[in-house]
Amino acid sequence: MGGQKKVQDVVFLDEEDAQIKETAIDTSDDWGKAKLYYPSRDDPESVELSYCDIKCLEPQQYLSSPIMNFYILYLQRPLSSANKIRGEYYFFNTYFYGKLEEALLKKGDRFSRFQKLRRWWKGVNIFEKAYIFVPIHRDLHWSLAIVSIPPKEDDSCPIILHLDSLSLHNSKQILDVIHCYLTEEWKFMKIASSNIPISDKIWDEVPLKIDKKEIKVPQQKNEYDCGIFVLYFMERFIEGAPERLKRKDLSMFGSQWFQPEDASALRKRIKDLLLKEFESARLEFGREECRESPSSSSESVD
Repeated sequence: MGGQKKVQDVVFLDEEDAQIKETAIDTSDDWGKAKLYYPSRDDPESVELSYCDIKCLEPQQYLSSPIMNFYILYLQRPLSSANKIRGEYYFFNTYFYGKLEEALLKKGDRFSRFQKLRRWWKGVNIFEKAYIFVPIHRDLHWSLAIVSIPPKEDDSCPIILHLDSLSLHNSKQILDVIHCYLTEEWKFMKIASSNIPISDKIWDEVPLKIDKKEIKVPQQKNEYDCGIFVLYFMERFIEGAPERLKRKDLSMFGSQWFQPEDASALRKRIKDLLLKEFESARLEFGREECRESPSSSSESVD
């Protein structure tokens, strides 16, 4: 695990090994050919997964971007808690933050690079959202940034939160990058003269008013569950967050927010979910092959 700090005395959770009797991944031809497009092949935001992607959900494995992005989309499904205030959340996928850093930190024409970057949230006014989730992958480690936009009737400022289950990432640098992102988008929206659901008092000086917080959260007890914790951060936050976050609501966080074992258990839940999804995909693949192959039941003519 790379990062700014060295992880000392890593303790692997006995629970994860004892709790689940893992079965070997089936690599037979039918499974090997199966592809999963979630939520559907027709969805422009869909994630393509092959069966071998499930291997990273085995014990002591690091999560891959396809698995991360699958569950991020799963959290947005119609029956999920995220839809209790439908449309108030915006989720970037795991590839966005790297592109954002590249666009904002490189020397040269930042304006042109940022305009190209805006396709990532094309047609979306991010300042209308209550919450924006930005998963971050750097130095073989995952962490999460959450942007909270206040209600218009409240004079509080936008808040950027950084949650890290190993405290490995440079929170100041990440918070500054997200701050810079909001500032650049604010400049664009000021030019566009769009209707913004933030009080005029705050909106006119957004870059100066943004608050940045490194949030204390439960820490993982091993070196490989960082991706799992990021997904669990999202899940728990969606379940418990108010419609719009205010400064007093930050008390929901802390080292006792949840038990680390509960976060680690998400690994099995995601694996079980994907096995069901792949079983459906395999059956559908078999039906398609039957439809495409010549009929084996046709009678020969003497």
